[in-house]
Amino acid sequence: MPIDLLKFPNDLLREVFRLCDPFQLYKLSKCSKKCSQKAITLSERKNWKITYCGGNVITIWVDGSNYNFNQADYPEDYFQMSLGRYSNYMDIEFPNGGGADLFIYLIDTLGIGSVKLMEITFGTIANVAKVAKILADRNMEIEKFVIGNVEEVQDVVNFMTTLSQMKISQEFHCFLNFPPDFHFEFVKYPRKVSITDSSWFTIDQLLNCTSVWIELENSSFNNHDLDVFLQEWKKTGTFPNFRRLRIQSDLIDNRSPILEMNLPIENVDYPKIGVSINGHSEIVDPVRVTKDDGTIGWLKVDVGNWSELNFLIADPADTVVEELLWWRNSDDETDED
Repeated sequence: MPIDLLKFPNDLLREVFRLCDPFQLYKLSKCSKKCSQKAITLSERKNWKITYCGGNVITIWVDGSNYNFNQADYPEDYFQMSLGRYSNYMDIEFPNGGGADLFIYLIDTLGIGSVKLMEITFGTIANVAKVAKILADRNMEIEKFVIGNVEEVQDVVNFMTTLSQMKISQEFHCFLNFPPDFHFEFVKYPRKVSITDSSWFTIDQLLNCTSVWIELENSSFNNHDLDVFLQEWKKTGTFPNFRRLRIQSDLIDNRSPILEMNLPIENVDYPKIGVSINGHSEIVDPVRVTKDDGTIGWLKVDVGNWSELNFLIADPADTVVEELLWWRNSDDETDED
């Protein structure tokens, strides 16, 4: 016997919606326009998170499990499900606007308050840009944003104005090779920035950066730029959140010092040491550098075929391990023999 669900009291309906998983709540919302509106009105904001890479799959994350909405090839496949311990799949009909319109429908209907991941992959820039504009207008949090090494370079260049308005909180990764005249500045920095072709990232941006973790490859920084940054870091009160810096640049050489130290900068004492924080981010054979307020950092700068600066700073609450690398000792002894 059919049950008129919408005749139940709102408090009861709210509890029903609260107990639904994403697939169940989505199917309820498709029963009728009234049911869909009721779901939007009564659904509480959840700690569910959503992932979108511009294609025909949208993923919702719930307490370690993921629910994947796939575009069905045929009408007879609508609402077909495959359920597993952690990963679940359901084929559905995508709206005329494709994945972008479905994304907006899901965050509104299911009460989703944050985005776990957005990524630009080949052929997806238009869909991602459409969603990104709406998220920016709503000031909605995106934890991680990735730009892949796609062919639509100019489309991504045009998109970067929207990206500057987005609320990216945790990580920004960029693998794209931008044109030589490309220029971009973050309005607000995420916790981690990782750029594989970072020639456009200037020393002024680094000096203004509030990120905790910064990785820049193929950088245009030279010894003078790095010295300017480290001299500024040494001052009391500067870069309070900064913990990790890795910069690779062909312009790092042994012709001028950094922090009054000739390059390469490394610990040459015996035995060798490795420094790690909370079991991660190890630097082998760094030297200690001290901030004016007493904060300790560990610095290593290599020159040669892969010139790179590595810099590590610990938070007072971190566990710092300076470990003797006995395997290095054995190698040294073997070399001497």
